[in-house]
Amino acid sequence: MFYYAMQVATGKEQQFIQSVEKKYPLFMQNQKLLYLTRELTIRRQGVYLKETQPLFSSYLFLQTEEKITAETVQTLKKINGFYHFLKSNTDITPLSSADLQILQHFMQLGPKVCSSLVTFDENDRIVVHSGPLKGLEGNIIKVDRRKKRAKIKIDFEDSPMTIDLAFDVMEKDPQKAT
Repeated sequence: MFYYAMQVATGKEQQFIQSVEKKYPLFMQNQKLLYLTRELTIRRQGVYLKETQPLFSSYLFLQTEEKITAETVQTLKKINGFYHFLKSNTDITPLSSADLQILQHFMQLGPKVCSSLVTFDENDRIVVHSGPLKGLEGNIIKVDRRKKRAKIKIDFEDSPMTIDLAFDVMEKDPQKAT
């Protein structure tokens, strides 16, 4: 299985996928376009709302059984909102093992990444119990307890990228506190 990253118009990722499915249904039989989202808690005018945002803004991932062909590139170029494959349209390479591990970490959680369950230890450090932050503790660069978000830094396609992920604080077990 090969995975390729491609950049499309920001905010138009879903429309791009729908256009490909509508115009080229046979193309989608052998390939799959992956669009990963995250759920964040947003506070607006004192009210907390759950909002869905892209995990990798303006990026889609093409999952295919075989290496990408010039025909595939030409098909996708015809769709409005397509920019380029990473690294470039002339140097299209599948995701490296490090990038693929990051993608698979989020893919195993489903198309929508929800909140992680965390606690804070006696030194006020975050301890992740489950969710998308599990396994990425070393990548956390900032924790905002009020907004309930952790900012992680990852290297994706040889470029640093930061992503905000939501967390919910678990109440400490009262029996362990004694």
